[in-house]
Amino acid sequence: MRRSGRTDAEPGERTMLELLPGLTQIYEGWAQHYPDVQPLTIQFPPSDSEQGIDGVLAYPMEGHWLLVTFGLTELGEKTSEEKRVSGAGFEFSCRIPREDGDETVPAWILRVLHALAGQYVAGAQLDVGHWIITPSPLGGEKSNGDMTSLAIVPDADMRILDTDNGLVLFFQVVGLMAEEGEYAQQADTVAPIIALLRDRDPKMLTDPNRETIRL
Repeated sequence: MRRSGRTDAEPGERTMLELLPGLTQIYEGWAQHYPDVQPLTIQFPPSDSEQGIDGVLAYPMEGHWLLVTFGLTELGEKTSEEKRVSGAGFEFSCRIPREDGDETVPAWILRVLHALAGQYVAGAQLDVGHWIITPSPLGGEKSNGDMTSLAIVPDADMRILDTDNGLVLFFQVVGLMAEEGEYAQQADTVAPIIALLRDRDPKMLTDPNRETIRL
């Protein structure tokens, strides 16, 4: 759904943006980077949003999806006493491969982002430089095969956004192959793997079909 020129939000999206000024500023912040791309808005059921995020903005880029969560930060009016940051202070982003003409976001990556947010709400400490070893392929998707770990890095395009509700950081979730996750565990750092991955692919796509990075 790539469109030329800046396009107004669809009616349903416009109403939501009008009601949620915090979300509006996230939307507008990313529009500064990608003014020609209109995101799809994926909303989770209220019962799910109570466990972390309300939904995802999905940008259909050439060759990949850019996914940005919303709900960990304050989307409506400011309610917390902490003026410097909005809500949790961060939202997740992720980039996965996309075929030309594909307008459907794979369910497995939505499950990954939802589960991460749920871990944070449950008390897990999540920050840049952290990594997570999962017991199965990402999102429970068998076709993801050997991609069984995640790393958290600053987003490749936008690391921080200053909103009326406070600062919002964007933590990019990057999938790691099993061997890469094992290296991070043994070395107690994921930095070398991320440096090599960024050198090969500046956008750091979570691509289950990529080659394993070996040091």
